[in-house]
Amino acid sequence: MHDDPDIEANAIGLTALKRSGVGWWRVLDARTTWWSPSMFDIFGLDPALGVPKPQEIFHRYHPDDTNIVARSWPKMFSSDEPFRMRYRIIRPTGECRHVVNWAQRQPPDEAGQRWVVGMVTDITDQVDDAALFDAERAFRFVAEHTSDMVVRTGLKSGITYASPASRAVLGYSPAEMVGMAPSDLVPRDHVVRIRSLLQDRIRRQELISPEGYEYQARHKDGRLVWLEANPRLVLNGAGELTEIVDVVRDIGARKETEAALRAAQAEAEAASQAKSEFLANMSHELRTPLTSILGFSRLIGASGDLSASDRGYLDLIRSAGETLLTVVNDILDFSKLEAGALTLDLAPFSAAALAEGATALLRGQAEAKGLVLTCETLCDGVAGDARLVGDVTRLRQVLLNLLSNAVKFTEKGSVRLILSIETDDEGTAVLSASVADTGLGLAPDQIEQMFERFTQADGSVSRRFGGTGLGLAISRRLMEIMGGEIGARSDGKTGSTFWFRAAFPFASAGMTAMTEADEGDLDRPLRILLAEDNAANRTLIKALLSSFDVSLDMVENGEEAVAAAAARPYDLILMDMQMPVMDGPTASRAIRASGRAGHDTPIVALTANVLPEQIRQCRDAGMQGHVAKPVDPRALMAALVEHARPCTVATEAADAA
Repeated sequence: MHDDPDIEANAIGLTALKRSGVGWWRVLDARTTWWSPSMFDIFGLDPALGVPKPQEIFHRYHPDDTNIVARSWPKMFSSDEPFRMRYRIIRPTGECRHVVNWAQRQPPDEAGQRWVVGMVTDITDQVDDAALFDAERAFRFVAEHTSDMVVRTGLKSGITYASPASRAVLGYSPAEMVGMAPSDLVPRDHVVRIRSLLQDRIRRQELISPEGYEYQARHKDGRLVWLEANPRLVLNGAGELTEIVDVVRDIGARKETEAALRAAQAEAEAASQAKSEFLANMSHELRTPLTSILGFSRLIGASGDLSASDRGYLDLIRSAGETLLTVVNDILDFSKLEAGALTLDLAPFSAAALAEGATALLRGQAEAKGLVLTCETLCDGVAGDARLVGDVTRLRQVLLNLLSNAVKFTEKGSVRLILSIETDDEGTAVLSASVADTGLGLAPDQIEQMFERFTQADGSVSRRFGGTGLGLAISRRLMEIMGGEIGARSDGKTGSTFWFRAAFPFASAGMTAMTEADEGDLDRPLRILLAEDNAANRTLIKALLSSFDVSLDMVENGEEAVAAAAARPYDLILMDMQMPVMDGPTASRAIRASGRAGHDTPIVALTANVLPEQIRQCRDAGMQGHVAKPVDPRALMAALVEHARPCTVATEAADAA
């Protein structure tokens, strides 16, 4: 007995702890560790071998619990808070024991060192065996009744467990799979890829990943099957991979579906490409002769030397050509809209000029039928000459479609266009247009279908008046792209009114001034090179430019264009795209890359290729502009004004030489 009761109490407490099997330990660093004798008993280790190093201890933890211990150890050495951990250890005999570990960092000792002191208690006998049995049974039930294969693989021991689904997935029984290595089942290239993925996850300490991976494995019958896995990595306290727990799914059916989808997509893309090529060829082949038909009919009509009957015949030719061109344009526009390839070209425009210009284009047709065509512009608090920002070409297309339909389907009476501009609460211009006629009218149930593709009021309409039935469908899609709306109203007896409405920002003063500065006629002599293989088109372009101060040189293919551009300076090159020997884009790239005189001469495509990807091809080849065939003289003149650059000094030097 001690005289000091505190010392006696401590002695009794230590004796009780020793007899209870509690193990004591303390750690300063990886090289300085102390264990009480009971620690060796708990871990089943021989004291004669000395205290194991921390890395050796980590190998004694149960694989499923190493992550808990690995995360807790660093915290013990960085915090003064007490820690409590419950985990399992595996003795050298393979016996699993449940333990609780209490630990806390101590204040600095006389040498300034801070030890972590802990106590380990073996609680295996207190663990509820029934609970463990139920948990194990639940795991086995899930593993044995799921169609996915559950696999546990030790890094050194190979597969240690496989669920019964292994028979359906790979053809092997669970017993056959135990002891196999992954490389026995998986082709080498997939093994290398999977190892790389797992190593990346280990470096990131990503034990569970939101993303799995796909790989192939060899079935027992020799065929390769597609599998999907997202393994859970089990690391020991040293951060080393010890086991992989995986749920593997057969994705063969999904792969077949994906392959079928890819094949269908490739087939659809091939069909779409074939359609695009057909449209491009059809457009080119129709536009090329239309260039001559419309171009020369305009030139002959402007001569003034025709009799009344001859002028009538000429008008019929021109009208037929313009109708065919409208059909071609409608088909191409609808194809662009369906493919989502149509973009808006935004620029300042005058709403009043838009209305007046569209009305002027159709006034001759209206008067020929004895119709009165009127145009009225209403500006509510907005200046009559106000400019808006939008795609005026597409707006004109919609407006002309409504006006031409009204003129076409009205036998007598009038067609009236009312265009109005209002300002909304945000200061944006709201442009509204309505076209009212005294024609056949529409039944209310026909109005909506009129905006569907290839649709007209009835079958007899197309026979009487012609047309593709695409105009209103295109107009609706165009208005949707502009953020507007379009519709119609009619009682079926007293004509129809078609309308559209869209919002546009007002053009700034700077934008308006810049646009106006770009407009105008040629103000100086020009030397132009035309590369065109079609003799009729060469004659037409020469005739169109004959009334201007233009010196025109002509070649028949791209190779000759490259040579001509290097031989003398030009203000502008008009380049066809499809030519023999060398096409237009190839010639343009050659001119740009030559580095010779004239390599930077502006080039404008003059072509029947008008699809968006074809125009993009022109731009990519180094061309600055694009004029479509059939050639609109106004579009040609606008291209000359915009793109032709002075080469007067170089021209005079070349002439002098």
